[in-house]
Amino acid sequence: MMKYVNLYRIILETFGFKLRPLGTFGLLQLHRLINGSTRALDYLLYPGFRQIPIDRPVFIIGNPRGGTTFVHRFLLNTEQLCAFELWEMLLPAISARKAFGRMIDRFAPLSPARYHSSEAHETSLRDVETDDAMAFFHFVDGGFLWSYFLAWDDVWGSDKCMKFFDLEKEPEGKKDRWFRYLEGCWRRNMYFKKKSRFIVKSSIFTLRAETLVKRYPDCKLIYVIRDPVETIPSGMSLLTSVLERSYDVFNATDPEKRGRYLENLYQASCHMYRSFYDLKKRKVLPAENLKILSYPRLMTDFEETMKELVEFLEIIPDPSFFEKVEEQAKKQQNYKSSHAYSLEKWGLTKDRIRNDLAFVYQEYDL
Repeated sequence: MMKYVNLYRIILETFGFKLRPLGTFGLLQLHRLINGSTRALDYLLYPGFRQIPIDRPVFIIGNPRGGTTFVHRFLLNTEQLCAFELWEMLLPAISARKAFGRMIDRFAPLSPARYHSSEAHETSLRDVETDDAMAFFHFVDGGFLWSYFLAWDDVWGSDKCMKFFDLEKEPEGKKDRWFRYLEGCWRRNMYFKKKSRFIVKSSIFTLRAETLVKRYPDCKLIYVIRDPVETIPSGMSLLTSVLERSYDVFNATDPEKRGRYLENLYQASCHMYRSFYDLKKRKVLPAENLKILSYPRLMTDFEETMKELVEFLEIIPDPSFFEKVEEQAKKQQNYKSSHAYSLEKWGLTKDRIRNDLAFVYQEYDL
């Protein structure tokens, strides 16, 4: 309960009095009741899900807005992997999906996706999404909580802040509880969709990469790397547009608080780049587990990149997969993004980003 009290305090101090968060807190409690009871029901009705092995799980990691969503969704065309649609993250239990699946579109007015701009990030209840959201819905904790709310009341580098970002230092009990919940959901999804492997997209797992290779020795990590000058302002734009759509006052917030908030988001992005770079330099991620995927190459040499990816993942795709690859490659030949993000709006410059993250440009030849 204190978590919700502190969260509401931050919302009040930042955006002023709003009733909507109270309704959201109520929905979260209802969700917790439905999620807990239907997951328990699965043990009675569908006990077979517990026996599903976790075989060569695929984790797509990297900073937000770096192309991870595109890779995640496209690889599902192999027909060998399964992932969660947004509504399935809200209701991961098999019994819940069977009960509510046909009527889920009726709940679109309550969907968290309604706060996302479709121009920046196409999403809906029926779209495949990041597993970070599934963890947030259950624990009301983690990177989502900090990035949207707690960062308004924080200073980068504080103990409170770093517990969300130094995840390899997290107590083993908390770490195990986090993974046991997700593993139960992943097994349910494979059972429900009759697939033998799953694919996860999670930016926050970039900070858990060392744990991933220890917990799942046969896992496959795809690290997508893109120019930080493109990803960082894009990520800030996505987060702030959600807040603006939710509270209508982002641009009217106290300038000092807003500046601190944006600086916290920037430092978090830099930390994520640096964390993975340090792991790579320490050579704790075996070559057989890791594939570095350059976003520029993904755009200019899509067909060869996809061939390499499915080989790395040890997948024999459905025959139609490479037809879709060819179609996508033709689209990308003339593609030009319509999005342009003003660095000045976020208090940034190209020189600052390139200086702070010089190691990224050098390491990945961006």
